[in-house]
Amino acid sequence: MQPHALGLRALHAAYREARLTVQDYIQALNGRIAALEPRIQAFEWFEPARAMAEAEERSGGILKDLPLFGVPVGVKDIIATRGIPTRMGSRIFANHVPGRSAGLVRRLEALGGIVMGKTVTTEFAFRHPGKTHNPWNLAHTPGGSSSGSAAAVAAGFVPVAIGTQTLGSVIRPAAYCGIVGYKPSFGAISRDGVFPFSKTLDHVGVFARSVEDAAWLGACLMGLDPRDEATGIRAGMRSLSVPLVSLGHAPRLAVVKTPKWSLASAAQQANFAEAVANLKDAGALVREVPLPPAFNEAWNVVGAIMDYDAARGFASLESRHRLQLSPALTELLDRGKRITPEQHARNLARRDEYRRWLDGLYDGCDAIATIAAAGEAPAGLANTGDAVFCSLWSMAGLPAITMPTGRGPRGLPLGLQVVGRYREDERTLQVAAWCEAVLGVRMGLAGD
Repeated sequence: MQPHALGLRALHAAYREARLTVQDYIQALNGRIAALEPRIQAFEWFEPARAMAEAEERSGGILKDLPLFGVPVGVKDIIATRGIPTRMGSRIFANHVPGRSAGLVRRLEALGGIVMGKTVTTEFAFRHPGKTHNPWNLAHTPGGSSSGSAAAVAAGFVPVAIGTQTLGSVIRPAAYCGIVGYKPSFGAISRDGVFPFSKTLDHVGVFARSVEDAAWLGACLMGLDPRDEATGIRAGMRSLSVPLVSLGHAPRLAVVKTPKWSLASAAQQANFAEAVANLKDAGALVREVPLPPAFNEAWNVVGAIMDYDAARGFASLESRHRLQLSPALTELLDRGKRITPEQHARNLARRDEYRRWLDGLYDGCDAIATIAAAGEAPAGLANTGDAVFCSLWSMAGLPAITMPTGRGPRGLPLGLQVVGRYREDERTLQVAAWCEAVLGVRMGLAGD
């Protein structure tokens, strides 16, 4: 197997058995990036010499025992990295170089990881697209807003990467790029040093090429952080086992077709039906669970929560730089300013009602099975896709994982999404790993 195709467990074994050095691995990745990056454009910032220097610093000794020893990671460019440009996908921050790294980056480096580069984001992780192309077909979007992170993993530039999700910005690009995306429970990973869009909805998530690798990186990044009060909400959440422990039995799955189901393409619906049938044949207990009519308004509620938070959070930046913001963002901010605190409080109360109903659903099942996106990645770079099949679970703060399940009529990836109970991330990942093993879909690497 070529070095760029290694997963985390295989990479650790290669290091431990001296079949591969960190320097050799980084050199191999540098070569692959040099060959493919001009077309894919996953990185906002990348310096191969710096990556090699980091590799040389991690050349052995006791560092080999660290769980992320020698693991190069793509970091979304709204996450602060000390001494490295962090541009937020905006010309306003074109020359911004933080003096302090985000808490998750410091944690990553303390555990032996290497910041391989800063990956492209849409403007402030909203809709205005970046330059990244889908590695499977350069004429299509990789999705947003964590576009560069998803593309970098799919192309074999890095084994894992970090992104963020307010509505669907981990799950959707992962599905479009044919990889695994994992959005943990709300508050599981600190957002300290991550540019805020919605304090109520923002999550940090990860990208990998297997559920096990996603769980591995997620476990390393989780933890309480006094700089992010949301991490206090995760108190009582079990730590993830690394490597992931097998579920040990066929899961009970609730198939949820949301009120937005008609927006999914015929190919996506057929692919999902086939995946569910295969899971059922393998022993999964499957039942379809309709959402109550009250959920018809859930997408309006989550949109209003996001708009309200963004309008308040961007107030200072907007007052100084409004003319440098995209029309899509200024429209959102204007919409959010019209929402009163009383209306926001009612929206949060509705959010809590949705959460309670969904929590009750898990008394009879291990996880929800649903789709990750409406279909294949849209053509062109102007449209990063719709988060409609992700935003409900983001609003509820539930752990979600997507994995590839096949290809659509254009040859682009399609995905299955597994959604678990709040703070039961390990069980959710175990269910996802079981589904991954049964379905057996491995996309390989784009560009091979």
